[in-house]
Amino acid sequence: GSALTAGRVAMLALLVDPGRGGSLDVEALLCSLEQGLVAVQRAFGPSLSLAAQNDARNVRKVRAAAEACVEETAARGAGGGSHDALSLSALLSWEAAALGDADLPDPSAAMGLTWLARSLRFLQLVLQDVSSGGPPATSAAGAERCKEAMWRAYEAVFARYHGWLARSMFMGSAKAAPGYEQLLRLLAPAAGGAVREGLVLREMEQFSAAAEPVADAIEAALASAGLVDERRV
Repeated sequence: GSALTAGRVAMLALLVDPGRGGSLDVEALLCSLEQGLVAVQRAFGPSLSLAAQNDARNVRKVRAAAEACVEETAARGAGGGSHDALSLSALLSWEAAALGDADLPDPSAAMGLTWLARSLRFLQLVLQDVSSGGPPATSAAGAERCKEAMWRAYEAVFARYHGWLARSMFMGSAKAAPGYEQLLRLLAPAAGGAVREGLVLREMEQFSAAAEPVADAIEAALASAGLVDERRV
């Protein structure tokens, strides 16, 4: 397998239907994001290392909010004492009731999930882009493949939410994007050279197919709870 395998399996295990995202188990979702987002970001090396740190923090924010939700619910005698069985819709409904008409604070479950969904969408688009082009025709094209995919995904997902500073930080990270051959080695260091390319390209396609409905489900749950935040940072 590759660095994509565990995350793909974890996301598939969620059995996500975008229309029923609110029924997702929060802890199962967070575990799948740790394996399917943060771990893959780390595997990309320096180009996504800052994103991996940010999203690891976002996972912790959501987990902390889930624990607070369970504690408060248990104190009222309205539920059990473990966040393992907490649904995404229950967590977001609890947070929406507490916030009222206020803007989403940071940290909060909704803010953490907002950026986790965007990051997962970004990664999904990068992998889809890299895998759809087939082997690069030249070494120069291979050197630019991942960087160009990252820019296209950035414009599709993050650009509208980023101010000058955040965009500048992404520009710096994108300069460190691995070339095509380097990315294959980063994602499947143990695979033999003869099989590595086919393995990674196939798993990129499978990971992308598994990640898209997870991002859709998170965004649908946020919209259903009235916790959509489109402010620029």
